[in-house]
Amino acid sequence: MKKAFRILNIFLCLVTLVTAFTGCNAGGDNDFVIPSDLLSEEEYRAEVKKLSEGENLVDADTAAIDKLGNRLRDMIVYSTNDITDTAGTTYYVSNDGNDENDGKTPKTAWATLSKVNVTKFRKDDLVLFERGGLWRGYIDAQSDVTYSAYGEGPKPKIYSSIDGMEGEWTLTDKADIYVYSEKLYESDIGVIVFDSDAPDAKYANKKANIYKIVNDLDFAFQGAKATSGKKDGKLYIKCKEGNPKDVFKSIEISRYTPSVKIANKSKNIHIDNLEFMFGTNPIIGSGYDNIKMTYCVAGWHGGHMNDGNIRLFGGVAVAPDGDHIYVEHCYLYQQFDSGVTPQVSWATKEPSVFDTFVTSDCLFEYCEYTLEYFSTQLNTDQNCIKNMYFGYNFCRYGGYGFGDKANASAYVKSWSHENNCYDSTIEYNIFDRPTALSVEIMATKQREEGSKKEFIFDLLPKMQNNIYIHRKDRKFANVNNVTYNFNEQTYNTLKGMGFETGARYLFAPETNK
Repeated sequence: MKKAFRILNIFLCLVTLVTAFTGCNAGGDNDFVIPSDLLSEEEYRAEVKKLSEGENLVDADTAAIDKLGNRLRDMIVYSTNDITDTAGTTYYVSNDGNDENDGKTPKTAWATLSKVNVTKFRKDDLVLFERGGLWRGYIDAQSDVTYSAYGEGPKPKIYSSIDGMEGEWTLTDKADIYVYSEKLYESDIGVIVFDSDAPDAKYANKKANIYKIVNDLDFAFQGAKATSGKKDGKLYIKCKEGNPKDVFKSIEISRYTPSVKIANKSKNIHIDNLEFMFGTNPIIGSGYDNIKMTYCVAGWHGGHMNDGNIRLFGGVAVAPDGDHIYVEHCYLYQQFDSGVTPQVSWATKEPSVFDTFVTSDCLFEYCEYTLEYFSTQLNTDQNCIKNMYFGYNFCRYGGYGFGDKANASAYVKSWSHENNCYDSTIEYNIFDRPTALSVEIMATKQREEGSKKEFIFDLLPKMQNNIYIHRKDRKFANVNNVTYNFNEQTYNTLKGMGFETGARYLFAPETNK
């Protein structure tokens, strides 16, 4: 079943890879057939509301639930809405373009991300990438600028990875362990993905150093963060079937580089209808104001350092604070560790208020955590999250795939911090069959300096009308350091505590992971 989930996830999302930095036609246009029955946002939300109603503590219609998740994925992946209205100048970027052009028409488009990133844009400018194209690198986004797509076909692809087919893999004196010929000047590498456009796509498992490589497709990067051995910037992998270039059709070496770089304290940036792969967070930073990500696809971000002891961020992370962040109608999958994560004051003791973080109508798959939020500082009005909204999202396969981390996954994860959260809501989400918990959430407060922390339910987000599909009597929720199993007693207990109103509990088959 785990393999089937991976097949379902990858089959419709990824297309043939192309190797050049400036790109050439990524192909797949002939296979890009838009389904005739795409859901609208209104129709999708109506289906979620319908699912939230009905009898509790009965067996779930998992086929119907799977179908709704697939249709949400199609609504995002096949979105063709174009952003054309702007008070500024529109610039075009195409694999068939030329950086010597002015970039102001499709026929005079630029070619590379380098040209986009060195150009100083003005307020309300619009940068459009041609659908069906592929670029290697990242977008260095500027304030007051929108980045989106034009033309027909699949979303433009931004790959942060190194193409592992360009160099050579040479067998070392260690059995079945190959070394990549190119020295990689990277701070770290989170994951290596093989044949990412194939139904049986595989990924390599990170080890702290070459001496810990044991199993097939274990890898180690002997860069600056290797725990032992020569730090020669070399990449090693065990491949029992032979030379990786002979075994696989594509090898993507993820870089510790955000797919979208946004300088701290940036504002008014809109990222729309693009696909980001093989790096760290599609968006990461702090002090943002009015950052939007809509109708985007993001996969295979993050990973481990030091054999899993330290995480490389995945998903959309804003820390230590920000204001007015919107992630809407996006598909985020194979993220380690989190899908979206607003964080307050994790690196500073200065007062910090995170005002408005909205995640809605998104599909999350194979993430260790889906919504991870927390504040590590003493709770006051000056240290809090407020107006956080997480609604109408479909969360499934939590803790499987690349998001697997020793049964520590959760769809909502706040850790054991203060987590002061005002005027915030988590509603009408589908939390579907995770490996471990659906919810691990806490809020505490000290009444006065030096006093013992108290659990305060009023500081938790308002939980209402969420749909939980979970195996009966398995660990389900950790609320204020108390763990509950998924059954009638838990349903009545949490309802009586006022933790969640209008929740629907559905039993998943025991054999359905």
